[in-house]
Amino acid sequence: MGCKAAGAARIIGVDVSKEKFKKAQELGATEYLNPLDLKKPIQEVLFDMTDFGIDFCFEAIGNLDTLAAALASCNESYGVCVVVGVLPAGGQLNISGQLFSGRSLKGSVFGGMDEAGKGGNA
Repeated sequence: MGCKAAGAARIIGVDVSKEKFKKAQELGATEYLNPLDLKKPIQEVLFDMTDFGIDFCFEAIGNLDTLAAALASCNESYGVCVVVGVLPAGGQLNISGQLFSGRSLKGSVFGGMDEAGKGGNA
């Protein structure tokens, strides 16, 4: 919903549950991928679909493997991956070399949205 409100033209939902596709569409997803249906890793598929990676990615389940894939899905020069899901305590994230070219990884605690584009907290 936040992506749609921000004016995103293309919103790709990713989940292993096919039942969530309809709800994702209702909330603004324009496309939906199930990684279990793919022959390549999800980050490679997203890279191919989007001509060099996605602009913004949100990892919402709190899984280190999906977070690594989400970050790898981002455009190497300017993609932003936001961690929304609560990651396991003491977990180690292997993102060797992924941040050197311009990707960024951000956290989000209890969400947050700048509705008016004015900066600050909303």
